[in-house]
Amino acid sequence: MYKNKIFKELYFKRWKVERFYDQLKNKLKVEHFSGYSNQSILQDFNAALFISNLQTLIVSDLEEELNKKSTTKYQYKVNTNLSYGFLKNRVIKLFLSEKNMESIVLELQELFKKQLVPIRPNRSSPRNSGKYRTRIKPKVTKNQKDAI
Repeated sequence: MYKNKIFKELYFKRWKVERFYDQLKNKLKVEHFSGYSNQSILQDFNAALFISNLQTLIVSDLEEELNKKSTTKYQYKVNTNLSYGFLKNRVIKLFLSEKNMESIVLELQELFKKQLVPIRPNRSSPRNSGKYRTRIKPKVTKNQKDAI
């Protein structure tokens, strides 16, 4: 018999993986393919993973710098949705431009620094378990703007 404490620890270890799936599905729209062939689906999926990895590399360098300098009440992190949007508009320029790659990465880091969100520890909202039972899945309206 396993104790409940073990499952609580496992749940919190799993949470980062769940957040990554959320980013892939909702921010990078990995389930929306540009074609029907096997090759186009693989190409779209691999491109989404590449963008995610590139964003993670840029943000990880930046967050180390932010956490060292933080003198405010909260620590801050980069807004992931906006950072994907900034990256989307510059990823082609990153590889095909005659400019130095480092200058484009520095430009991205400066844009990311301007769009920070506070990390508020110990936030919680009471969970209402029956809230969504009778709810119909909402339709995405046409005026909703995605970063990617």
